[in-house]
Amino acid sequence: MLMMFLHVFLLICAFPPSAAEGRLRQFYILKQKINNGSAAQSLCRVNYTDLVTVYDQQDNNKLLQLMKNSGSPVGWIGAYRGNYSLKWSNGDDVSYSRYSPSYSDQTRCAAMSASGDWESILCSETKPFMCYEQEAGGSSYIYSLILQPKSWSDAQLYCRENHTDLVSIRNEQENTLLMNRENQSNTPFWIGLLDDSVDWRDGGRSAYRNWSPITNQSRPNAYMSIADGRWMKADAGQYYSLCYKSFIHVSPAEMSWEDAMNYCSSQFSGALCLESENDQTETQRELNRNNISAPVWVGLRQSCPFGFWMWINGLEVGNWTNWKGGKAPEAALSQHCAAMEKVNGRYTLTDKDCRSTFRVVCEKN
Repeated sequence: MLMMFLHVFLLICAFPPSAAEGRLRQFYILKQKINNGSAAQSLCRVNYTDLVTVYDQQDNNKLLQLMKNSGSPVGWIGAYRGNYSLKWSNGDDVSYSRYSPSYSDQTRCAAMSASGDWESILCSETKPFMCYEQEAGGSSYIYSLILQPKSWSDAQLYCRENHTDLVSIRNEQENTLLMNRENQSNTPFWIGLLDDSVDWRDGGRSAYRNWSPITNQSRPNAYMSIADGRWMKADAGQYYSLCYKSFIHVSPAEMSWEDAMNYCSSQFSGALCLESENDQTETQRELNRNNISAPVWVGLRQSCPFGFWMWINGLEVGNWTNWKGGKAPEAALSQHCAAMEKVNGRYTLTDKDCRSTFRVVCEKN
């Protein structure tokens, strides 16, 4: 094992990795030809975090550009053939379902019928679809039924470009709400539920797919082609590795907010400060990947004498911050320190007693 790592190190010195821009997650390509996805993952884990999970079209475009800049025709990605399972387009937990699987060895997607049941349909069929937008605080949602028929993947892309995502449904109440509210379509419409056998090697929750129409889905390992950014599957092949490094660390131990800040500043570059909506998205992906649902401290605290909230790096709190209830707590009600917490399946900022003990999210160098 030691000799293998030494060999890998020498290869990397001979062929330095190339990187794509990012703040909390950065892409790299390792220009050593690797025989399969499992070996590519091992190589990525030695040097970075893991073999890449592709979450959306933006990720796919960045990886494609990285490959073009490096002169690499193909590269392993982290998708592989697992067991068939249900997943929501936006990464929500599948805690409620009215879906009846077809038990066919094909990728299928869910469409809601007039009765509120979810039909299992080939994703390549074209149907109307339902998008959603999350209002501030995550307490309510705006739903939009798009009557223009599209395949499930094209509907997903449309929703992500123009709204938030394809709709996910978390309970019977939401299902009834959508069934009663959206009666403009006489045919079933797509919702965000995907039923396929694709898993990601790092545990990432991504329902984005960009398969070539001619790929053989029965093969285990996935790679991306420089020709058009489409994905293919193979048993083996001499391809480069597309890796990523996460700059997010979640502590294994729970501690008070003050101890959490000291831990992050002494071990890493500091506690997480959300500088943009993209930062929040990346943090949610990392927490989901590690199956963390309990509150986690971030570097945000309220000023006791003045009542305003401030990140520990001096940044002001922008309007994009996803506070529970839609706005920052006021001084009289606040418990003075902020954590990210899963509320109705999605992460929001909540105020907590600074003496409470939670894990903490730090930023790595």
